[in-house]
Amino acid sequence: MAFTELTAVFVWWLSLFLLGMLTYPITRKVLRNFGNLSYLFSKIFALLLLTYLTWILSHLFSYSSATIVLALAIMLFCSILAVLNAESRRTFSEFKWSVVEGELIFVSIFAFFLLIRAFRPEIGGLDIGMVGEKWMDLAFLNAVGRSDGFPPIDPWFSSRVIDCYYYFSYLVTSIMIKITSIRVSIAYNLAVATYAALLGSAVFGIAANLCRKKIGGLIAVIFVLFIGNLGVLAPLWMETSRGVSIFHALTTPNVSYFWIPSRVVPSGITEFPFFTFILGDLHPHLVAMPFQMLVLGLLLETYTEKNFIIENKLMLVFLPLSLGFLIPLNSWDYIIYAMLMLGIIAFQVTNYELRITNLRLMMKRLTLSCGLILSSLALYLPFFLAFHPAALEGIELVTGGRTPIYSLVAMFGFFFFLLFSWLLFSIKNPGKERAFFVHLLIFFALVAILIPEVVFLKSGFYSSAIDRGNMIFKFYLQAWLLLGVASAFIFCQVKERMGKKSLRAFFFVLFAVLLIASALYPVLAVNGWTGGFSASARPTLDGLAYMNERKDYKGEYLSIEWLNANVRDAVILEAVEDEEHRTDYCRPGRVSASTGLQTVIGWPWHEFLWRRDEEVWRRVDDVKEIYTTDNVSLTGSLLKKYNVSYVYVGRIERDTYEAEGLVKFESNWFEKVFSKEGVEIYKVKPC
Repeated sequence: MAFTELTAVFVWWLSLFLLGMLTYPITRKVLRNFGNLSYLFSKIFALLLLTYLTWILSHLFSYSSATIVLALAIMLFCSILAVLNAESRRTFSEFKWSVVEGELIFVSIFAFFLLIRAFRPEIGGLDIGMVGEKWMDLAFLNAVGRSDGFPPIDPWFSSRVIDCYYYFSYLVTSIMIKITSIRVSIAYNLAVATYAALLGSAVFGIAANLCRKKIGGLIAVIFVLFIGNLGVLAPLWMETSRGVSIFHALTTPNVSYFWIPSRVVPSGITEFPFFTFILGDLHPHLVAMPFQMLVLGLLLETYTEKNFIIENKLMLVFLPLSLGFLIPLNSWDYIIYAMLMLGIIAFQVTNYELRITNLRLMMKRLTLSCGLILSSLALYLPFFLAFHPAALEGIELVTGGRTPIYSLVAMFGFFFFLLFSWLLFSIKNPGKERAFFVHLLIFFALVAILIPEVVFLKSGFYSSAIDRGNMIFKFYLQAWLLLGVASAFIFCQVKERMGKKSLRAFFFVLFAVLLIASALYPVLAVNGWTGGFSASARPTLDGLAYMNERKDYKGEYLSIEWLNANVRDAVILEAVEDEEHRTDYCRPGRVSASTGLQTVIGWPWHEFLWRRDEEVWRRVDDVKEIYTTDNVSLTGSLLKKYNVSYVYVGRIERDTYEAEGLVKFESNWFEKVFSKEGVEIYKVKPC
């Protein structure tokens, strides 16, 4: 990596560190039963508060660096109040070691995933051998950064905003980019590693609190973040069945090890954290994971306080704020965590209120649950008023094609083994204290697994099976997080309660076999995805650096640099397909994605799925007409229709459209403002 990239890493980490320190007094006051472990949540808490305040203030002013500074000032004021109103003062030694411990956990995970990103940093599509939707993530991230308000502009549908897709995940990252001034193509990869480290930090804090020992936190981090599912055994078996030696199969890079475990359910997506962070799509479900764990930490705090209404009034603000944050972040997550919150409050009612004959107090507690739900929605009212998810067509019952048992075992087999062991030993030796909280985690994890077996959201994908597969994807990932945390507690409990040596030996043999099988995934996936950390690859964190190094993309890189430096707000025209007539998951839309400038239409199938508007296809036809017609007057009227200021002509445009149609851009109607390495950019002259 270049020195400038290493500097960017330090600046990024330092900014996160300072943000965490800024909100630590508030975090410690809210998560007071976590003690020193509360520091592990401070960065997540800071990003949540900063994003929410910036978003709210942007409705009054604009989305700008000045607004972010104002939000930081409000956070500083609240932190000072928290320090002044602290019930007890901590010694410097306690404070120092909580920070050192928290940073060691965060930096270790951050550095690990950053190393992987450095060997596979490319932001691209099928044309460079990439899977996923990185172009879309880069497009939305850049577009949010260019927006003055919310909803942000849609880079792939000019004159329109992102009002049919949740966008907070891009806003969180965009704010960090504005704070650090790091170029977006580098910040993209920094962000992926950051959210992995934030997830690991929060998981450690929750499990260490639950287990009352830090080894429990370490075990939870391994279970949640550093193992894969048992689906990795399928490609391994396929390799050995072809006569390949087990040693050769384990040491030869093979992308199947990386990909196949993410599809263990027929027509379903079965992502889990390690896969998600290695794939590196900066999607809402990736960003949302640490924020889910922040909500879970708040719920654990709620669970451990008998009367948090009186004892911890801050929870009445920060619990609905954090829970509601999941809706514009990744709406699917809200359902399970809202139900989990209601379950915890119901547990408190039955355990504390029914012991006294005070019906009024019990009703107050029950009313509280409704109030928290309503508050979590009201706090994000501006989002709901502008949110028009046309893709949601309703809820349908699953009538066939349910998940096979072998798929469930492949996905959750390791966790199911620990759950079964817990069931056996908890009957004989029932757990006390926080065991019921773990029971709730398990229950709602199973609910998340079962929901796609009963209903699915019809969202207009190519088939009902894909609709259901998308729902499996969203809910299984939540189940993995809950089961991972619960399983760490279970392992610690079963290990302590198991009496007979023969039974203990049997348990640990099975546990070791399943753990080793699950741990094969990170090793094989990283080896396959990075090509064995090939020495021929120059590690970098710049996701667009490959364009500058390849002759066929050099012109695109230089033109994108020029647009970012010289154009603030304009609509550009670029190809809507390439020579193979592909539209999505490949290079069409690459200029708007790399700059955040709006184009007439990009990735039309995605836009149609989001909007359900036939105008998408009219725009596709108009873009083709502009590039292919030799009628300058018709070209001018179509460009005016979409308020196009710049026409882009690069390799894809030349390969896709006939030269006779492109020659008109050399006329007096246009001014050539950029010409390098086979790329021309023409500015449309006013009539």
